[in-house]
Amino acid sequence: MRIVVFLDVRSGELGAAVAAEAALAGEPVEIVPCRSSLVQALRRRDTQQQGGSDTFTCLITEERSLKDAGVVYALFCSRIPVLALGEGSIAPASIPLLETISSLSVDRSGGLLVAQLRAVKAFFAFDKSKTQVIVFEGGDGVGKATQARLLLRRLASEGQRVSHYEFPSERNRYGDLLREILSGKKGGIKDLDPRLFSLLFSMNRFACLPELQYWVRRGTKIVLDRYYTANCGHQASKFPEEERIAFIFHLHLMEVSWLRLPPANLVLYLDLPPQAALSAMKVDPHRGPLDIHETAQNTYKESVRNTYLWCCAKLPHWFHIRCCDDTASRSSPEETHDKVYEAMTHHLALIKE
Repeated sequence: MRIVVFLDVRSGELGAAVAAEAALAGEPVEIVPCRSSLVQALRRRDTQQQGGSDTFTCLITEERSLKDAGVVYALFCSRIPVLALGEGSIAPASIPLLETISSLSVDRSGGLLVAQLRAVKAFFAFDKSKTQVIVFEGGDGVGKATQARLLLRRLASEGQRVSHYEFPSERNRYGDLLREILSGKKGGIKDLDPRLFSLLFSMNRFACLPELQYWVRRGTKIVLDRYYTANCGHQASKFPEEERIAFIFHLHLMEVSWLRLPPANLVLYLDLPPQAALSAMKVDPHRGPLDIHETAQNTYKESVRNTYLWCCAKLPHWFHIRCCDDTASRSSPEETHDKVYEAMTHHLALIKE
């Protein structure tokens, strides 16, 4: 793996440590000094379109923070990870590409320079072998966000490095358009071409590729509330069964092979009868106005549910998690979490064997 570091430090010892740790993480290593011309250096890199999936490009700065235009440009225009080593630097959870001494959980004993050296070492501690992409799928109102939160909390308590994303994201590319379509302003469910609709969702996820690639390199347990696998349930349900597998293959080819999104290692389908899920959504104080999928007729919701069940039976790495008992009484979040954790640990153990 090629490594490109835009370096903005005064300390010679710190600069030498960056070069040494980068060399341990990959080769060749290119160090680009940019103390006085950070934005210009980044713009040249963006214009030349340097790098690729086998290149890790980052900015390491000794003193700059989110208040600096260069850091903002790196995070939101160049879309590269930034390690800010200032003593008071803070990395908001809403900016996953920003790392600091605090976000890397570095021991601060020994003074600032020692902590900075430890942070540099932690920043380049790549280990893809620990990465797993764990996806929660299911109809609206089944509790995907709740289960994602419970799993993240448990994995973090075990000392795992964890990250989370919810799709579709309104702040990403095409987010506003997707929200407008889902509101029904562009027609009903039957009026929307599943191929075109799935492409919009794909582009929305593609906008998050820098974060996903960074998490993969760092050996993160990535917990996702929906992913490209959502199209396997919602959009694939609009095809007859004999055409479904070809459509799902096309989805995987486009998002994993062409767009280079990391593949899902485990898909957990949370199954709850549509009527029970709708009742839960209506009393949820945190949920906004219901969209066209959430208010669709039960025939459509049952079709989506049956397609998800088909995926669990036919596709690798898919697991069916029942969220109710035989009388359709909903399981508690804790009961469902126990099923989720058992399925996850069992499946990931089989992968390692």
